[in-house]
Amino acid sequence: MLLSLSIAPSTSYYYVELVRHHLPLAWKISGLPGDTWYRCCFLLCRPLGYGVPYMPGLLYPAVMMTGLRNSYQTVWDKFKSQTTAERDLFLQESFPSGFQWATSSVSFKTEGGWSEGGKGETIWDRFGHEGLAFANQTADLACDSYRKVDYDVYLLRGLQVDTYQFSISWARIFPTGYRQSQSEKGAQYYDQLINALVASGIQPIVTLYHWDLPQALQNYGGWTNASIVEAFKDYADFCFSRFGDRVKIWNTFNSPWVVSHAGYGTGVHAPGVKDYVESSYQVTHNILKSHAEAWHVYNDNYRKTQGGKVGIALNSDWAEPSDPAKPEDVAAADRYLQFMLGWFAHPIFVDGDYPAILKDQLPVFTPTESQRI
Repeated sequence: MLLSLSIAPSTSYYYVELVRHHLPLAWKISGLPGDTWYRCCFLLCRPLGYGVPYMPGLLYPAVMMTGLRNSYQTVWDKFKSQTTAERDLFLQESFPSGFQWATSSVSFKTEGGWSEGGKGETIWDRFGHEGLAFANQTADLACDSYRKVDYDVYLLRGLQVDTYQFSISWARIFPTGYRQSQSEKGAQYYDQLINALVASGIQPIVTLYHWDLPQALQNYGGWTNASIVEAFKDYADFCFSRFGDRVKIWNTFNSPWVVSHAGYGTGVHAPGVKDYVESSYQVTHNILKSHAEAWHVYNDNYRKTQGGKVGIALNSDWAEPSDPAKPEDVAAADRYLQFMLGWFAHPIFVDGDYPAILKDQLPVFTPTESQRI
């Protein structure tokens, strides 16, 4: 299969649009001199249209370009003459015994079936349906994984991965965000996927929240409303109870900084709130409390019987001082990291509170909240 990549230059990346073609796997990058061809490995490709909306930095693969060549092309030129035996020797000698080969997906980007099986609307469904996504696209179909569990797991077996990480759509389990709205068909879909993975010898790793909040919760402020902490705790409790006999590794949130920054700060992501002065800070505050409550639910009620682990997947850029010899540059780099990574990591991994440099701007945790975090 050929994936034709139409590139639109942005500030420092080229965003890529996927288009179906039935030819051997390769990348054709249009817009560069000679329509240069690149070989690559793209996981879970299948010959169908990719009806996914443009979400900056999320759905579209980005190819970092340096001039007219990139590091991938340079590496390919260096090793393209390698024999199969030489390639296999590299793999065998470079990776230790027990190394976990893995791949991952996200519910909104892959499932489709946006209103099937009783699933509720999410903030990204609303974002796309209101024409706020690129070219008025939606993820109503996406990769159609909701209907293709067996085929997806077949592809994973072919990749010979040990682990598959995916996220659960909160609105597919609880359409309104609350337990009383539970959709059994939604839970059965994830049962089917988890069972197929386990039967194939592939370890499931599950993320509880990867940005697709039930719209019904957003109608009351979403992550800015403190009541969401209890709602998330109950949702996590249901997932641990229902799937935890087979799922042993959980992430509460994936890239929560993006939720606060892009969803409620700049507004370029769903739900499109532009309020960096107040909303984005409150969102982080409630996400941290929600993470803590979910962790304690598992620790108190499930860890002894299920033997699993619960964590959080934080994202961050990295910053280096322009001149390490200048104290002001060192301080600037540290300040950048504190505002991005420390905003979440410091409360969780240090002392239950925000970094000192941020405290004057952010909401305040009670002593009890800090201890639980």
